[in-house]
Amino acid sequence: MKFVRAVLAVMLSVSTGAFAHPDHDDEPQQTIKLNASSSASGVVVYLTDKGAKVPTAGATGKLVWFSSAAKGEAPLQPTRDNAMEAKGAKPPAGSRLQASITFADKSVFIGDVAVK
Repeated sequence: MKFVRAVLAVMLSVSTGAFAHPDHDDEPQQTIKLNASSSASGVVVYLTDKGAKVPTAGATGKLVWFSSAAKGEAPLQPTRDNAMEAKGAKPPAGSRLQASITFADKSVFIGDVAVK
């Protein structure tokens, strides 16, 4: 009986492997990095993908920040070739920043923002 249980356990452990669904095999992984710095007029978020600038022309977005004391958000608008600015945004020091960006081709990226 112990032998049968052992064989059954081995068969179940081998047969329960994860298999990717064919519709999801071709999806590219998003490798966009978001870095932010403060400016006189708000917060500027820079987008790069493996070191290359990600164009932001026609994009829209939202910057959200969280801290123990406050939560806030501000709209993001394209400024330079790979930058978006949240004018008037003044997140408290130590806040966690997150951006949601909809590009001109309607693809969406949501990610944490590293503060320089």
